[in-house]
Amino acid sequence: MHELDQPTTQRHRRFWLDDGDLLLSNRGILYKVHRAPFEHCSSTFLSSLQPSDGIVMEGIKALRIPDNRQVDTEDLEVLIEHVSGDTPIDDSTPFPKVASLLRASSEGQLDFSAVNTLARSHLERLFPTGHDLFARSEYAEEALILSTQYNIPSIRKPLFYTVATHPHEHDAADIAAAHPALSPDLAARCETLLENLVSHFTPVLFTVATAGHMACTDILAEQWMSLVISPALEDNGLTRPLETLERIIGIDWRKEGLCEECVRDKTEEWRGEQETVWEAMDAWVG
Repeated sequence: MHELDQPTTQRHRRFWLDDGDLLLSNRGILYKVHRAPFEHCSSTFLSSLQPSDGIVMEGIKALRIPDNRQVDTEDLEVLIEHVSGDTPIDDSTPFPKVASLLRASSEGQLDFSAVNTLARSHLERLFPTGHDLFARSEYAEEALILSTQYNIPSIRKPLFYTVATHPHEHDAADIAAAHPALSPDLAARCETLLENLVSHFTPVLFTVATAGHMACTDILAEQWMSLVISPALEDNGLTRPLETLERIIGIDWRKEGLCEECVRDKTEEWRGEQETVWEAMDAWVG
C-alpha cells in the first residue's frame, strides 16, 4: 500500500505549496515546502533527514524527520512559518510561538543555530532578569523548563522564584501537584528553594525593626504588626520575601512619624535584605 494512502499519513492543510520542491514527513503529516529557505537557514538540516520509503509526490521523494528528534507538530509549523518568512519573530510574538521556535530549532531537534539564538534572545526579553521586577506570567512554569533545558541562566533564577512562591494559586498542596509539568528534579528544587526562603525570611519578618533614633524605633514597634506582619500573613507574604520587602519599603513611614534619616537608613537596609535573598538563592536553587 502506498504510504500516503494510509490513514496515518496526510497532507498538511496549509503547508502544501504548488511550487514546493521539498517534501517533509513528520509524525504522519506531509509538508510540501520550498527547499531554499531551509538550506539558507541551516547547513545540517537536510543531511539530518532520512528517506521515507514509499512516499513520492509529484516526482518528489519524501524525507522524514527522525523519530528520535521528537519534533512536535505545532513546533514544526512555527519553524516552517519562520524559515519561510511568513511569520518573522519580533517583540510582539507571543510566548508559545517563541517556545516552539526555541525547541524546534535546538541542536537536539532540527539544529537551526541562528534561529535558535534569535528565539533565546526573545525569550529573555519576555521575562524579568532581576529581583526588582516581580512580573508574573501564566507561562512561568514552561519558561522555567525551557530555561533549564536550554541553559538560559539570565531568566532561570527569577522563574525558579516565581514558580516556587506561587503554588497556592493552583489550590494544590505542594509544588509538584501545583505544577505537574515540572520534572521531579525541578519540583524538588522549587520545594527546596521555598523552604529556604521561608526559613530565612521568618525571623526577618517577625523581628520588629529598629531605627537609629529611639522615637523612630518606638513607632516601628507600634506599627510593625498592623503594617507589616498582618498584611504578610494575609497574602502569603512570608513565602514571597522580595515582594514583602518591597511593600515594607513602600509604606509611607514619614507619615507614620519616622524622621527622614531613619526612613533613608531603613530603606537601604531593606533593599540590602532583598539583595541578600537574591544572592542566597544561587545556593538554594542548586
